[in-house]
Amino acid sequence: MYQFHTMRHRLPDSSPALRSYVIPAQSLLLDEELAPNFLSLHSALRRVSEELKENATQVLLVVSAGWVTPDVFSVGACAQYAGVLEEKFIGMMPYNYRGSPQLAQLLVERGADASLPVQLVADRCELDASTVVALHALQLSAEMEVVPLSICPLSLRDSYRWGRVLAETASSWGKHVVLLAVGGLSGRLDHREITAVSPEGQQHDEQVLRVLESRAWSDLLNIDPLLSARAQPAGGMHHLAVLSGFAQQAREVQVLSYQGIIGTGNAVVRCV
Repeated sequence: MYQFHTMRHRLPDSSPALRSYVIPAQSLLLDEELAPNFLSLHSALRRVSEELKENATQVLLVVSAGWVTPDVFSVGACAQYAGVLEEKFIGMMPYNYRGSPQLAQLLVERGADASLPVQLVADRCELDASTVVALHALQLSAEMEVVPLSICPLSLRDSYRWGRVLAETASSWGKHVVLLAVGGLSGRLDHREITAVSPEGQQHDEQVLRVLESRAWSDLLNIDPLLSARAQPAGGMHHLAVLSGFAQQAREVQVLSYQGIIGTGNAVVRCV
């Protein structure tokens, strides 16, 4: 089983550390009857929620493994995101968050300057299911501004580069910005036990978590492709590659929780 530990990297005091987190997007986490099975994940999510409040986070960049745009990185630019997600396990999940169109526009401009395929999306004012589930699990205030970001599975290298652009832009923005990478690790379903992780998934996830801790993003490219294919990683690991690029200047990387949910691997990771 994966052992949680912390890696620290000394940086000059003048280098501000951007915060970023990996957050699972499993609707079963929101089922009150099943909550005792996922105490570790719930505890970690509470910690993240508390940190967001304590640090007066104003804007969340949410890169979701559940929103895939094949040829371009999409950036949500609506002024408001509101709707109701109907989830078969949980029922109706209403949500209402403010957007940040100006920041979205700037992100697209910076992405284009870096020769990345990017587009502004101002006519899609509903959030994808993974994002809604993750934000509900964090119990965030409706005052939080949210900028939804798609993953683009062209290459992990481009996803990493996009993460660097996001970090550079966020550090110069006038508000406190945090990135959430929403989605699981391995995605191979197995209904034999609710807290199970498939054997291939656990082996895959151990490698991925070590990469995240060291931020050796290129090692994501070196994971055995056959193992990765069997583990069926969420979003092809592109949300994690974006996080790896964003978190390059973090002083501390910590795996707060890792747990299986019906065969899939799910982690809460903080980079600060």
